[in-house]
Amino acid sequence: MGNNRQIKKGLYITFMLLLFVGCKKAPSSLEVIHASLDAHGGINAWESTEQLSYQKTSLLYDSLGNLKQKVVQEHFNTWDPSFYAEMKWVDDTIATKVILEKGQIIVYRNDSLIKTPALGAKYRSDIMGAHYVVWQPYKLLEPDAQLNYQGIKTLERGVSAHTVQVNYYKADGSKGNTWWYYFDVENYKLLGNMVHHGTTYAYIENIAYEEKTGLSLNAERKSFRTDSLGNKKYLIAHYFYDYEK
Repeated sequence: MGNNRQIKKGLYITFMLLLFVGCKKAPSSLEVIHASLDAHGGINAWESTEQLSYQKTSLLYDSLGNLKQKVVQEHFNTWDPSFYAEMKWVDDTIATKVILEKGQIIVYRNDSLIKTPALGAKYRSDIMGAHYVVWQPYKLLEPDAQLNYQGIKTLERGVSAHTVQVNYYKADGSKGNTWWYYFDVENYKLLGNMVHHGTTYAYIENIAYEEKTGLSLNAERKSFRTDSLGNKKYLIAHYFYDYEK
């Protein structure tokens, strides 16, 4: 009889704990993002960072798994007195250097200034995209990121993650890209994200983090073409980042 009471008591306690957990209020998107920033060094560390230098190696693949291209780029960003970004690489003996300064894009090829608006627009998108990817999750605090907490999702590798949907809109009010960010429910590290760009979906998985900057930035990532549910079709790219301290 005593054992039965103990068993029933244990089951009741378990039930009440489950009920309590189930009734807990879901966190807001900002609460998840701030918890993630704490896990990635703390917001003060992000906001006190004056500059960032890193080498990015991109291995690009076709749908059959064949390596199409290897690109090694040098990146430099600083925020004082205003945002300045520099990106340079060599492709088929052509040295390209792109500078974003005071909102203006400057492009050099083999030290010759290139004044092609379409090329400048492309490189502006590339340089800002690189900054957006590396500077996560801090960039999600910007006012143009419209956030929506979507609950807990179990990722392919079996890890449970808080899911935050992020919508962006163009200057004319039309909808831009939609992102889904995944944060580990245990430690709030950023595990990866999925993006809907035009008619395609991609899932980007964070494989490893760096330890030089104190911000646990991405050190290795893989990008996959997926369907709208996030099911992987094939590997698009494999990225490696090497940061200066």
